[in-house]
Amino acid sequence: MFFRHFFFLFALGVAPLHAATDTIPNFSMLDHEGRFHEFDYLCRTPDTKGILIFIQGNGCPLVQKRIPELKRLREGYGKRGIEMVFLNANLQDTREEIREEAKAYEMDFPILIDDAQVMARKLGLTRTAEAILIDAKTQKIVYRGSIDDRLHYQKEKPEASDYYLVPALDAFLKGEVPATTQTEAPGCKITLAKPQSDLSYAEHIAPILKQRCVTCHTKGGIGPFPMSNYKKVKGWSEMMEEVIVTRQMPPWHADPHISKFVGDQGLSIDEKATLLAWIDSGAPRGEGEDPLVGYKPEKVEWRLGTPDHVINLPIQEVAAEGVLPYRYVRLETPYDEDVWLRGMEVNPGNENVLHHVVVTGKKKGSKSRGDGKFFTGYAPGTAAWPVPDGMGVKLPKGYELKFQIHYTTSGKKETDETKIGFFLAKGEVKKEVYTKVVINPRFEIPPYSNDYGITYERETKKDILLYAMNPHMHYRGKRMSFHVQLPGGEERDLLSVPNYNFNWQRTYVLEEPLKLPKGSKVIIRNAWDNSAQNPHNPDPSKKVRWGEQSFEEMFFATYQYTEE
Repeated sequence: MFFRHFFFLFALGVAPLHAATDTIPNFSMLDHEGRFHEFDYLCRTPDTKGILIFIQGNGCPLVQKRIPELKRLREGYGKRGIEMVFLNANLQDTREEIREEAKAYEMDFPILIDDAQVMARKLGLTRTAEAILIDAKTQKIVYRGSIDDRLHYQKEKPEASDYYLVPALDAFLKGEVPATTQTEAPGCKITLAKPQSDLSYAEHIAPILKQRCVTCHTKGGIGPFPMSNYKKVKGWSEMMEEVIVTRQMPPWHADPHISKFVGDQGLSIDEKATLLAWIDSGAPRGEGEDPLVGYKPEKVEWRLGTPDHVINLPIQEVAAEGVLPYRYVRLETPYDEDVWLRGMEVNPGNENVLHHVVVTGKKKGSKSRGDGKFFTGYAPGTAAWPVPDGMGVKLPKGYELKFQIHYTTSGKKETDETKIGFFLAKGEVKKEVYTKVVINPRFEIPPYSNDYGITYERETKKDILLYAMNPHMHYRGKRMSFHVQLPGGEERDLLSVPNYNFNWQRTYVLEEPLKLPKGSKVIIRNAWDNSAQNPHNPDPSKKVRWGEQSFEEMFFATYQYTEE
């Protein structure tokens, strides 16, 4: 209701001083260091009683001069249960610029970046240097306004004569209502992008949905409802707003500031702002035919084209409930000679229960340890990757393929018959594509730890060309990132997944492969969340070690490359 009221006033050129709401909805953002933050998670953190959001903006002296006292406030009130974060909603401030300013002024606070100005509009922000105190339990605003009266536009007193924030904090921590709950907050003006007032469902909204959403949200797709017409979309529009604002959808988890990847499914800033503005204005139908009526995204059985050979794995019976152990199927290579593959693809028979398939292979009768050579894998969100022309993955004659299959239960008895497609390389193969499997089973996650991680390093013995990366953990997985340290010592970021989601296992393929010279170190860092705040955590009281089941944990990653 507030959002529509705000846009009405905005259209008249009258910006309200503050939001017409006193409760903060859940939202998620990345900060200036690329870390993920969710408001509800902050509120659930043990011993946190209140959240203090300070509105930051680069170059604003009324912000810069507040940093030392904000640090003193954090020192004193952080011990009493006040969590402090900054929020930047300036259109003109890039992440790199915010990071530079944070370093220059020693702002060691998380600075959440509201790039689409979602919360700026929800909160009715007009200026920087405003402090907003929120009750973590009720998520209601307790106080908002200036810290005190010491600073004003081009004016500064040696000491404040009126204090606002400290009395509000003290009253709140005593369980009392502050005497003053709102004041003017002198700060630098925040320019809000004017929302398009004539948004058309047919012209502006349906094309975004076609590109980003309908592939899954179609009849028979993995989305929980089909976006088959305007009425369906409008009916689900507020749910769409919620999952966009909390960064749950679309399910693309790579930090957009680090590398460019093939098939990026994330919403752009403009797309996000357009969808949210349309929903906030009541999701109007407008003129024109409904582009989603009768539209059916192409259903592709095999992403890599027509297979040269297909094998059916034996039909598997899946119980209605319980924890199911991994299953293993072993089959000989269907070829009686060495072949080069441009890809091997898993075509899931029953996506309701098939959690993952991992395909490895080695010489039949081999007594070597390990699973041997990695060929492909499947998990929700993972798409088969065709290796470039002139390259291939070698499947030697006499290899026995091992299929590791994991099922989860759906509440009813199910069956699954999954297929495996083999795609032969085209033309002469000049380079072999290798998959490096990274496994580190030597960890022990302490109980109730919300950010416990380890690091893996491996030095390249030759010049390599890096093509793709895939992170994998289980329910407690929080984040994973790939980096490279070049021989001269410089470290570069390759991939960051700051909000890892076990339900979506993606392989991130670089738009342009990256050359890593001999002697480079590939570095993989992760963190697990074994706390009670993690809603996916089966039991935060337990130490967690390596294990195959989803309620155990893994540090598992792969990357694909060729040797130069």
